[in-house]
Amino acid sequence: MKTMAKLVKFDQFTDSLYSNLKFEQTENGSNSEKYNRILRIINKIIENELTKRQKTCLNLYYNKHMNMIKISKHLKIYPSTVHRHIKIAKTKIKNIIKYNLLC
Repeated sequence: MKTMAKLVKFDQFTDSLYSNLKFEQTENGSNSEKYNRILRIINKIIENELTKRQKTCLNLYYNKHMNMIKISKHLKIYPSTVHRHIKIAKTKIKNIIKYNLLC
């Protein structure tokens, strides 16, 4: 498996998360600094807060573009378990980001 920093590539999830946080526009109309802050927070969450299985499932799903059935066969677990790992990981990431941005 590649380094965990590569996990942040799951753009569809990070972009949807970013758009749901409703940031105010900065003076120059760019929120890239805030977006980069979110990406740094996501990397820290992935490294420190997720289980090894959650990291693996996220990596295979978002970076390797494997569907849940292929992931389940690759990891020898049920597809519902893959779904649960991804769902829990995404929820944990969202909650921690919201907490960090409110502080």
